Amino acid sequence: MLIDNNTFKDIDSFIKHMMKKEKVVGIVEYGGRAYTDMSVGGDYDLTVIFDKPISKNITGVHFHISGIPIDCMLLSIEDFSNDVPDNEFLLAHLNCRILFDRDDIIKRVLDDIKIKWKMPNGLSEYEKNTFRFTFKHVLDKLEYRLHDNELYSKYFIYSSFDWFLQCYARIKNLEVGKPKDHLNYIRNNDTYLFNIINRMYETDNLDEQFEMLKKCANHMATSIGGLWLGNEILFHTKPDSEVSESEQKKIRSQIFE
Repeated sequence: MLIDNNTFKDIDSFIKHMMKKEKVVGIVEYGGRAYTDMSVGGDYDLTVIFDKPISKNITGVHFHISGIPIDCMLLSIEDFSNDVPDNEFLLAHLNCRILFDRDDIIKRVLDDIKIKWKMPNGLSEYEKNTFRFTFKHVLDKLEYRLHDNELYSKYFIYSSFDWFLQCYARIKNLEVGKPKDHLNYIRNNDTYLFNIINRMYETDNLDEQFEMLKKCANHMATSIGGLWLGNEILFHTKPDSEVSESEQKKIRSQIFE
Protein backbone atom coordinates (compact mmCIF):
# COMPACT_ATOMS: atom_id res chain seq x y z
CA MET A 1 0.00 0.00 0.00
CA LEU A 2 1.47 3.32 -1.11
CA ILE A 3 0.38 6.44 0.80
CA ASP A 4 0.45 9.97 -0.65
CA ASN A 5 -0.65 13.04 1.30
CA ASN A 6 -0.60 15.56 -1.54
CA THR A 7 -1.13 19.23 -0.70
CA PHE A 8 -3.16 20.33 -3.71
CA LYS A 9 -5.94 22.60 -2.45
CA ASP A 10 -8.19 21.84 -5.44
CA ILE A 11 -8.27 20.04 -8.79
CA ASP A 12 -7.26 23.19 -10.65
CA SER A 13 -3.99 23.31 -8.67
CA PHE A 14 -3.18 19.74 -9.71
CA ILE A 15 -3.89 20.48 -13.37
CA LYS A 16 -1.65 23.56 -13.31
CA HIS A 17 1.05 21.47 -11.64
CA MET A 18 0.90 18.86 -14.43
CA MET A 19 0.90 21.52 -17.16
CA LYS A 20 4.40 22.55 -16.07
CA LYS A 21 5.84 19.10 -16.75
CA GLU A 22 7.78 19.05 -20.00
CA LYS A 23 6.69 15.55 -21.06
CA VAL A 24 2.99 16.29 -20.61
CA VAL A 25 1.47 17.26 -23.95
CA GLY A 26 -2.17 17.36 -22.93
CA ILE A 27 -4.81 17.06 -20.21
CA VAL A 28 -8.46 16.27 -20.83
CA GLU A 29 -11.47 15.70 -18.60
CA TYR A 30 -14.59 13.62 -19.13
CA GLY A 31 -17.57 12.54 -17.08
CA GLY A 32 -20.07 14.72 -15.26
CA ARG A 33 -17.77 16.80 -13.03
CA ALA A 34 -15.76 19.80 -14.26
CA TYR A 35 -12.37 20.55 -12.72
CA THR A 36 -13.75 23.70 -11.08
CA ASP A 37 -16.34 21.72 -9.11
CA MET A 38 -15.13 20.85 -5.61
CA SER A 39 -18.55 19.94 -4.18
CA VAL A 40 -18.97 16.78 -2.13
CA GLY A 41 -20.15 13.63 -3.88
CA GLY A 42 -18.95 11.81 -6.97
CA ASP A 43 -15.48 11.59 -8.45
CA TYR A 44 -13.49 13.48 -11.07
CA ASP A 45 -12.22 11.87 -14.27
CA LEU A 46 -9.28 13.13 -16.27
CA THR A 47 -6.46 11.91 -18.49
CA VAL A 48 -2.91 13.19 -18.49
CA ILE A 49 -1.30 12.52 -21.87
CA PHE A 50 2.49 12.24 -22.20
CA ASP A 51 4.65 12.43 -25.31
CA LYS A 52 5.87 8.86 -24.67
CA PRO A 53 4.66 6.02 -22.38
CA ILE A 54 5.86 6.46 -18.80
CA SER A 55 5.25 2.84 -17.78
CA LYS A 56 4.79 -0.57 -19.38
CA ASN A 57 2.33 -1.69 -16.71
CA ILE A 58 0.59 1.33 -15.16
CA THR A 59 -2.10 3.19 -17.10
CA GLY A 60 -3.60 5.33 -14.35
CA VAL A 61 -3.81 6.30 -10.69
CA HIS A 62 -6.56 6.84 -8.13
CA PHE A 63 -6.05 9.39 -5.37
CA HIS A 64 -7.86 12.16 -3.50
CA ILE A 65 -7.69 15.94 -3.65
CA SER A 66 -9.41 17.68 -0.73
CA GLY A 67 -11.70 14.70 -0.28
CA ILE A 68 -12.61 14.35 -3.98
CA PRO A 69 -11.80 10.90 -5.47
CA ILE A 70 -9.69 11.36 -8.60
CA ASP A 71 -9.61 8.83 -11.45
CA CYS A 72 -6.60 9.80 -13.55
CA MET A 73 -5.58 7.90 -16.68
CA LEU A 74 -1.89 8.16 -17.56
CA LEU A 75 -1.63 7.71 -21.32
CA SER A 76 0.64 8.70 -24.18
CA ILE A 77 0.13 9.71 -27.79
CA GLU A 78 0.89 6.09 -28.64
CA ASP A 79 -2.32 4.92 -26.92
CA PHE A 80 -4.37 6.78 -29.52
CA SER A 81 -2.49 5.53 -32.58
CA ASN A 82 -4.33 2.22 -33.08
CA ASP A 83 -7.24 1.86 -35.48
CA VAL A 84 -9.34 0.50 -32.61
CA PRO A 85 -9.02 1.32 -28.89
CA ASP A 86 -7.16 -1.15 -26.70
CA ASN A 87 -10.03 -1.09 -24.21
CA GLU A 88 -13.51 0.41 -23.87
CA PHE A 89 -12.37 3.01 -21.32
CA LEU A 90 -10.44 4.84 -24.05
CA LEU A 91 -13.75 5.54 -25.79
CA ALA A 92 -14.40 8.20 -23.13
CA HIS A 93 -11.99 10.41 -25.08
CA LEU A 94 -14.43 10.67 -27.96
CA ASN A 95 -16.40 13.16 -25.86
CA CYS A 96 -13.81 14.68 -23.56
CA ARG A 97 -12.99 18.33 -22.89
CA ILE A 98 -9.48 19.65 -23.50
CA LEU A 99 -7.95 21.47 -20.52
CA PHE A 100 -4.39 21.72 -21.80
CA ASP A 101 -2.99 21.18 -25.27
CA ARG A 102 0.67 21.68 -26.10
CA ASP A 103 1.06 22.84 -29.72
CA ASP A 104 -2.44 21.57 -30.68
CA ILE A 105 -1.20 17.98 -30.42
CA ILE A 106 -4.24 16.80 -28.48
CA LYS A 107 -6.76 18.41 -30.81
CA ARG A 108 -5.21 16.57 -33.75
CA VAL A 109 -5.19 13.28 -31.81
CA LEU A 110 -8.84 13.62 -30.76
CA ASP A 111 -9.95 14.61 -34.26
CA ASP A 112 -8.20 11.49 -35.55
CA ILE A 113 -9.84 9.04 -33.12
CA LYS A 114 -13.27 10.55 -33.75
CA ILE A 115 -12.87 9.23 -37.28
CA LYS A 116 -11.12 5.94 -36.45
CA TRP A 117 -13.00 4.92 -33.34
CA LYS A 118 -16.48 6.12 -34.18
CA MET A 119 -19.07 3.41 -33.69
CA PRO A 120 -21.05 2.68 -36.85
CA ASN A 121 -24.59 3.98 -36.77
CA GLY A 122 -26.10 0.71 -37.91
CA LEU A 123 -25.86 -2.58 -36.04
CA SER A 124 -23.90 -5.39 -37.66
CA GLU A 125 -25.41 -8.84 -38.01
CA TYR A 126 -22.79 -10.01 -35.53
CA GLU A 127 -24.10 -7.56 -32.92
CA LYS A 128 -27.73 -8.39 -33.57
CA ASN A 129 -27.13 -12.12 -33.23
CA THR A 130 -25.00 -11.62 -30.12
CA PHE A 131 -27.69 -9.54 -28.40
CA ARG A 132 -30.56 -11.84 -29.42
CA PHE A 133 -28.67 -14.92 -28.24
CA THR A 134 -27.35 -13.55 -24.94
CA PHE A 135 -30.69 -12.02 -23.92
CA LYS A 136 -32.40 -15.40 -24.40
CA HIS A 137 -29.48 -17.29 -22.87
CA VAL A 138 -29.75 -15.24 -19.66
CA LEU A 139 -33.48 -15.95 -19.39
CA ASP A 140 -32.98 -19.66 -20.08
CA LYS A 141 -30.37 -19.93 -17.31
CA LEU A 142 -32.81 -18.47 -14.78
CA GLU A 143 -36.14 -19.92 -15.98
CA TYR A 144 -36.08 -23.29 -14.21
CA ARG A 145 -33.49 -22.62 -11.50
CA LEU A 146 -34.78 -19.30 -10.23
CA HIS A 147 -35.32 -20.49 -6.66
CA ASP A 148 -32.36 -22.89 -6.37
CA ASN A 149 -30.19 -20.11 -4.95
CA GLU A 150 -32.25 -16.96 -4.55
CA LEU A 151 -29.36 -14.68 -3.60
CA TYR A 152 -27.45 -15.72 -6.72
CA SER A 153 -30.58 -15.33 -8.84
CA LYS A 154 -31.07 -11.76 -7.67
CA TYR A 155 -27.41 -11.00 -8.31
CA PHE A 156 -27.67 -12.56 -11.77
CA ILE A 157 -30.80 -10.58 -12.62
CA TYR A 158 -29.22 -7.25 -11.75
CA SER A 159 -25.87 -8.01 -13.38
CA SER A 160 -27.67 -9.23 -16.50
CA PHE A 161 -29.68 -6.04 -16.68
CA ASP A 162 -26.41 -4.12 -16.75
CA TRP A 163 -25.52 -6.05 -19.92
CA PHE A 164 -29.01 -5.52 -21.34
CA LEU A 165 -28.64 -1.77 -20.82
CA GLN A 166 -25.29 -1.71 -22.64
CA CYS A 167 -26.86 -3.57 -25.55
CA TYR A 168 -29.88 -1.26 -25.59
CA ALA A 169 -27.56 1.76 -25.73
CA ARG A 170 -25.81 0.25 -28.74
CA ILE A 171 -29.13 -0.55 -30.42
CA LYS A 172 -30.20 3.08 -29.94
CA ASN A 173 -26.75 4.38 -30.96
CA LEU A 174 -26.17 6.09 -27.61
CA GLU A 175 -22.76 7.05 -26.24
CA VAL A 176 -20.87 4.09 -24.80
CA GLY A 177 -20.23 3.74 -21.07
CA LYS A 178 -22.75 6.23 -19.66
CA PRO A 179 -25.49 4.23 -17.90
CA LYS A 180 -26.90 7.31 -16.17
CA ASP A 181 -27.43 8.95 -19.57
CA HIS A 182 -28.89 5.71 -20.94
CA LEU A 183 -31.45 5.54 -18.12
CA ASN A 184 -32.31 9.21 -18.62
CA TYR A 185 -32.85 8.49 -22.31
CA ILE A 186 -35.21 5.65 -21.43
CA ARG A 187 -37.10 7.83 -18.94
CA ASN A 188 -37.57 10.54 -21.57
CA ASN A 189 -38.20 8.35 -24.62
CA ASP A 190 -39.48 4.94 -23.56
CA THR A 191 -41.98 5.17 -20.70
CA TYR A 192 -43.00 1.51 -20.98
CA LEU A 193 -39.41 0.30 -20.51
CA PHE A 194 -38.71 2.85 -17.77
CA ASN A 195 -41.68 1.60 -15.75
CA ILE A 196 -40.56 -2.02 -16.13
CA ILE A 197 -37.06 -1.20 -14.89
CA ASN A 198 -38.46 0.68 -11.91
CA ARG A 199 -40.70 -2.23 -10.97
CA MET A 200 -37.79 -4.65 -11.23
CA TYR A 201 -35.72 -2.64 -8.75
CA GLU A 202 -38.59 -1.72 -6.43
CA THR A 203 -39.95 -5.22 -5.78
CA ASP A 204 -38.41 -7.78 -3.43
CA ASN A 205 -40.32 -10.62 -5.08
CA LEU A 206 -37.91 -12.76 -7.09
CA ASP A 207 -40.56 -14.04 -9.50
CA GLU A 208 -41.64 -10.50 -10.31
CA GLN A 209 -38.03 -9.38 -10.76
CA PHE A 210 -37.50 -12.18 -13.26
CA GLU A 211 -40.76 -11.35 -15.05
CA MET A 212 -39.63 -7.71 -15.40
CA LEU A 213 -36.23 -8.84 -16.73
CA LYS A 214 -38.03 -10.95 -19.36
CA LYS A 215 -40.14 -7.96 -20.37
CA CYS A 216 -36.99 -5.82 -20.63
CA ALA A 217 -35.30 -8.39 -22.85
CA ASN A 218 -38.31 -8.80 -25.14
CA HIS A 219 -38.85 -5.06 -25.46
CA MET A 220 -35.19 -4.20 -26.04
CA ALA A 221 -34.78 -6.87 -28.72
CA THR A 222 -37.93 -6.03 -30.69
CA SER A 223 -36.19 -3.81 -33.25
CA ILE A 224 -33.45 -6.38 -33.99
CA GLY A 225 -35.67 -9.37 -34.63
CA GLY A 226 -36.70 -10.31 -31.11
CA LEU A 227 -35.21 -12.95 -28.86
CA TRP A 228 -33.57 -16.04 -30.29
CA LEU A 229 -36.33 -18.51 -31.21
CA GLY A 230 -36.41 -22.16 -30.18
CA ASN A 231 -36.27 -23.50 -33.75
CA GLU A 232 -33.94 -20.81 -35.12
CA ILE A 233 -30.26 -21.27 -35.99
CA LEU A 234 -28.02 -18.36 -35.11
CA PHE A 235 -24.55 -18.38 -36.65
CA HIS A 236 -21.44 -17.20 -34.86
CA THR A 237 -19.67 -14.87 -37.25
CA LYS A 238 -16.61 -12.67 -37.19
CA PRO A 239 -17.47 -9.11 -36.11
CA ASP A 240 -16.74 -7.58 -39.53
CA SER A 241 -18.14 -10.35 -41.71
CA GLU A 242 -21.27 -10.48 -43.86
CA VAL A 243 -22.61 -13.99 -44.28
CA SER A 244 -24.95 -14.76 -47.17
CA GLU A 245 -28.04 -16.92 -46.86
CA SER A 246 -26.51 -19.47 -49.23
CA GLU A 247 -23.46 -19.83 -46.98
CA GLN A 248 -25.71 -20.32 -43.98
CA LYS A 249 -27.68 -23.03 -45.80
CA LYS A 250 -24.44 -24.73 -46.78
CA ILE A 251 -23.27 -24.90 -43.16
CA ARG A 252 -26.71 -26.12 -42.02
CA SER A 253 -26.69 -28.94 -44.56
CA GLN A 254 -23.19 -30.03 -43.55
CA ILE A 255 -24.25 -30.30 -39.91
CA PHE A 256 -27.88 -31.44 -39.94
CA GLU A 257 -28.39 -33.34 -43.20
